[in-house]
Amino acid sequence: LDSFIELRRHNWKYFSEELKNLEEFFVMPKATENSDPSWFGFALTVKPNSPKSRNEIVQELNEKKIGTRLLFGGNLLRQPAFAGTPRRVIGNLENTDRIMKDTFWIGVWPGLSIEMLDYMVSSLYEILTGK
Repeated sequence: LDSFIELRRHNWKYFSEELKNLEEFFVMPKATENSDPSWFGFALTVKPNSPKSRNEIVQELNEKKIGTRLLFGGNLLRQPAFAGTPRRVIGNLENTDRIMKDTFWIGVWPGLSIEMLDYMVSSLYEILTGK
């Protein structure tokens, strides 16, 4: 388990470093202060100024055989199961709507090789910058 966790952290850190130049298009994930997570994945939130939407990016990654996952929450009040349920809402929940609409994950699975990580990074650059 220790090596599994360490490899996930390594892959997350790799993405964090290698994708820094795409921060103009993505909100990059950061660990909560005083935490040392065993990362599930590398969450990317597409900024409004991105040349492509989350759905376009995810589609192009899928075409390149790069698996992604959408955020499995977001604004839970928009989920059909919550329709018509009693609730108390504070504010307009614009951030949860944004996360639901603009966030996706790329994997940090421990079995990813450096070649696979490089391919994922170069594919994101190509999709967003054409380079």
